Amino acid sequence: MKKAIRFSLAVCLFSWAMAAVAHWGFGMGANTPTGLMVFSTIYMFFPMLTALVLQAIDKEKFNHTGLVNFKIKWSWLVAWLLPVAMVFICILINGMMPGVSLQYNAEQLISQYHIPEDQQDLVREQFGKLPAWVMMGLILISGLTMGVSVNAIASFGEEFGWRNYLVGALREVKFWKASLFIGIVWGIWHFPLILMGHNYPNEPYWGVLLMVVMCILLGVIELYFVLKSKSMIVAAIMHGTFNAVAGVVIYFTLGGNDFLNGMPGLAGFITMALTILGIRIYDKYIAKEGICSQTLGASLER
Repeated sequence: MKKAIRFSLAVCLFSWAMAAVAHWGFGMGANTPTGLMVFSTIYMFFPMLTALVLQAIDKEKFNHTGLVNFKIKWSWLVAWLLPVAMVFICILINGMMPGVSLQYNAEQLISQYHIPEDQQDLVREQFGKLPAWVMMGLILISGLTMGVSVNAIASFGEEFGWRNYLVGALREVKFWKASLFIGIVWGIWHFPLILMGHNYPNEPYWGVLLMVVMCILLGVIELYFVLKSKSMIVAAIMHGTFNAVAGVVIYFTLGGNDFLNGMPGLAGFITMALTILGIRIYDKYIAKEGICSQTLGASLER
């Protein structure tokens, strides 16, 4: 546990310091939309960099956990497609929220991302050219493609720390406790990005707390697939795909707010909680592997 705490403190302090430098000066411009997007991508590699430094200090091999494993299993396919299924469920749940309706529209996109007035008509025009099912299909296909390519590479930087180094450091800890620890650290680590406007542009302060909740829930799902496949690559694929397709929800809902909408809001939390319930039932009654009830080390050694 001491090793996990050391990593958590190191990665947060280092990442937060770099965020402060990027936001407040030295011409990095992370306080602009484009600058934030670029810096957010760079920020994703800080967990890997921190882990590599600590491994060098402790004289550990690069793949000392054995989780940088590229042996493809069926669980990779499930993890790749699961975010898409979660998006559909989230849209339906979102439509049940107070003040929210299911509509194929550009207004939510315009509101969510504060698109300038001189560009709003163009956005509405583009939305009107394609039927809803075509637009959704194009976005999801694009998201799945990015999820196993560009996004997976960026997500690898994070997952090398969260679902590789920390899993090795928490081998003696049981699944739920480890998921909670990793999720809290993962969520808190995001806080500079949230305050800069990432994910919760209209509620940045409450967004810090909401991000922690989302990371705990998503972290449970990712950790299960890592232990199932004995590979952190599956987490990078799921993380990358999730990032690519999660935004689809706002194209098909009208109304609501940052607290309710999409995967980062209440609709997403309910969706992920239902997914976790499904995983728990599968693990206990169908696969009967007991991943959710034993230590991380026992799952990796099974």
